[in-house]
Amino acid sequence: MAQATGLVPLASIVPPANHEVAAGFDAVVGGEPVRVRAVLERTVVVEHENTERSVVRKELCMVEAEAVPFIPGAPNLGVGPRQWRRLPGKPPKPA
Repeated sequence: MAQATGLVPLASIVPPANHEVAAGFDAVVGGEPVRVRAVLERTVVVEHENTERSVVRKELCMVEAEAVPFIPGAPNLGVGPRQWRRLPGKPPKPA
């Protein structure tokens, strides 16, 4: 990601129906290139070039819209592939 043109905040990315944003793509935070390691509800875990990790708000994480990967899930229902761990009890049964 050599240029800062064409970058949008990660918070503005809307996944397709029944999908959520996956991790594992490049972004820019505060002008510094980073690697996105986890995408949470309002924040993102990023890894800096010195392998240090930090948590930043999605609004501050600038990405190339076409480079953002998606995985199946239903974040609007509150139960996606990783979100069931936040719920008490057992994971949801497959539909």
